[in-house]
Order: sequence, then structure tokens, then C-alpha cells
Amino acid sequence: MKERQNVLRWLFCVFSPKLPIFLLSLPFVFLMRVLRPIIWIRLIPVMERIGHGLGGTEAYLIERRAGLDSSNTVDIFYPDRPWKCNRQMIKMWKRLLPLYDLVYWIAWADKEIPGWEPHHFPSPSSRDINGLLNDTPPPVSFTRKEEDRGAVLLRDMGIPPGSQIICFHARDNAYLNRTWPQVDWTYHNYRDVDVNTYVLAIKELVARGYYCIRMGSAVNQDFLWKNPHVIDYAMGSWKSDFADMYLISRCHFFMGNSCGLDEAARFFKKQWVVVNLVPLKFISAWSPHYLFILKKLWLIREKRFLTFKEVINSEVGMYGYAMQYKKYGLEIVNNTPEEILDVIIEKEERISGRWRTNDEYEDLQRRFWELFKPDEFNQVFRSRVGSKFLLQNRGLL
Repeated sequence: MKERQNVLRWLFCVFSPKLPIFLLSLPFVFLMRVLRPIIWIRLIPVMERIGHGLGGTEAYLIERRAGLDSSNTVDIFYPDRPWKCNRQMIKMWKRLLPLYDLVYWIAWADKEIPGWEPHHFPSPSSRDINGLLNDTPPPVSFTRKEEDRGAVLLRDMGIPPGSQIICFHARDNAYLNRTWPQVDWTYHNYRDVDVNTYVLAIKELVARGYYCIRMGSAVNQDFLWKNPHVIDYAMGSWKSDFADMYLISRCHFFMGNSCGLDEAARFFKKQWVVVNLVPLKFISAWSPHYLFILKKLWLIREKRFLTFKEVINSEVGMYGYAMQYKKYGLEIVNNTPEEILDVIIEKEERISGRWRTNDEYEDLQRRFWELFKPDEFNQVFRSRVGSKFLLQNRGLL
């Protein structure tokens, strides 16, 4: 079977329009293999989706510096699907890494020839399970020229100099459906939310003097509450790869619901809030900058919510497909506007130093985190659940 697959690969190369690219790449492929006893070259993709492209690549750098990856190799990077990557992200990584667009084609050609495996290293996971990234600055930054461009962008968006910005994002299926229309993404729909459940929280932030920017490169619906301090960037004319990165780098904190832009906020060392988090075991427990609340799971046949312990101690805590929840007989219940408002107030007051905890809040946090044990998803536990969310759902502990 494997030999047949190799023959098919070669036939594809011979009769494909990509044949000239394949032939031009062959000298580099053979040189890389011949040199391996002396110099072991690895080709590493920077993933096209912004969360993986930022978080995974930064995790690689930190692990190398910490000695967790001690491979004696020369690593060369390439953008995975260069035509779909955020080009500002790639531009910034090129300032630090040996990253070349053309290596994409060398990597493709190499994989068409048996024996390619030693020269390919998968994109590292963006999960910082050991908490190595918490106290490190962003590995790359904007140039002076880019900072000036960003200042013009903010002015054009109607945001005065010195204003504090909150970026927020609500995941839906528009981006994936537009970018990869050939894929059926309905299996991911259990993660989607309605951006207008954020209205109460955004009104409160505006009342506290913030400018709020709704992020996203493709979305299904408008943000319905209109105010001069609210900019629906996702539906506006300012969108660009540069603006996606710059605006998040400038925000006071970020609110999302477990998507790639959350990773961008983490990359720029921003405080961030995640609402409507699911699945439970995929929390970013390692970061003290991370405050979250969860979607709840209604067990239809028993007419009750699953407890947090039941979710953590079963396969439900790792479900990544909508049909898995349906098969188990679960209805996914999104956070209410009031729950989102409470956690946003908590984050804002924690950052400003005005939050006041109490013994009951701290006891509930302790009880929640005692449900977890170190595993392949999290090794350290430094994040927090929304205090009022736990108080209102203490029966699920």
C-alpha cells in the first residue's frame, strides 16, 4: 500500500502543473539529505491561522531557550500556505527567524520523496502547559514606521491619542467558511456565540471611558449597539493584516471566546478574558492573565447540568466535535449577557486595582482547581474562573 501511494505521488508530480516547481526544488532537497550526517536541517511551518502561527512559534522559541528541545539541528521556517497567512505576522517573524516563503515549496517537494520525515518538524503546540511564556516579553515588536502607521489607523478610526482600548471578538463560522469553503466546518459550531450577548458588557466598558473595538476578519452579523466609542472593525473598511495585529497589541485587555485572536492577545502579553469556554479541559490554566467563564452542559435525559467534576473526569471534557455533544445527549448553554458583564467588570477592576475578593470567592476557586490534576493539557494552574460565575454555579462544583 505504501509503495502504491509513493507511485501515485510521483505520477502527480510528473503530470501536475507544479512540475517546474518540483524540479527546481530537487537540488535543495538532495543537498539537505546529503548534508544530514554533518548538518541536520529541519523545516518547520509557521501555521497560517494566527493563533497557531503566533502561539506555536513562540512556544518553540521558549522551549529551545529553556532546553526542553535540545535537538542539535539547524531549523528553517516557512509559512504554511503563504497565500493565506497573516502577512504582518510573517513579516514580524522574519525579523527574528530564518523564515522564507520559498521554503514552503522545498518542503512540499521533499515530502513527495520517501525518507522525508527526519527533515520535517511539526508546528509546535501553542499550549504553554508549563507556563514558560508568562514572564517573557513579546519576542518581536513593531518598527517605528509601523507604530506611526498604527497611530494614523487609530486616528482614522476616531480614537483619540492616549485612549484606552478594549478589543473583543465573538467566534462564528464566517472566517472558516470563507477561507476554506471546501471544508464542512459545522463540527465546530458548538464553539460559536452571538456577539450581541456582549452588549451589556460593552456598555459598561464605554461608561468607564474605554473605546471598544469589535475584531474579526469575517463575521456573520453586525454589533447592534451603536456608540461613538464602539468601533465595529470587523464590518468596517480598516481591516488589514497589519491592523489585526496592531490593534490587539494596543489594547488594555482582550475579550474573546477561545479562538486564534485570543492567542494574539497572549502573544502581546495582554490580559484576556474568555467567555463561553468549551471544552473545559482546554482551558489555558497556566496563565495568571487569563480569566474565564464556561459554557454549561445540560444533560437532556436527566434534566440537569453536568457538574464540573463529571465533565473533567469523562471524555466530555475533551469533546471537539458538535456531534459528540449531540450523541451524548447534551445541550450546550451559552453564557448570559449578565454573566459576561460580571466577568468583564471583574477583569477591569482587577487590572485597575479596584477588585475586592473575599473568603467565599477564594474558597470556590480552590474547590474548582482541586478538580484538576497535571496532564498533557495543563501542568500548572494559575488562571482564574470568574468569581461571580462560580458563586452562581457553586452547585456544579
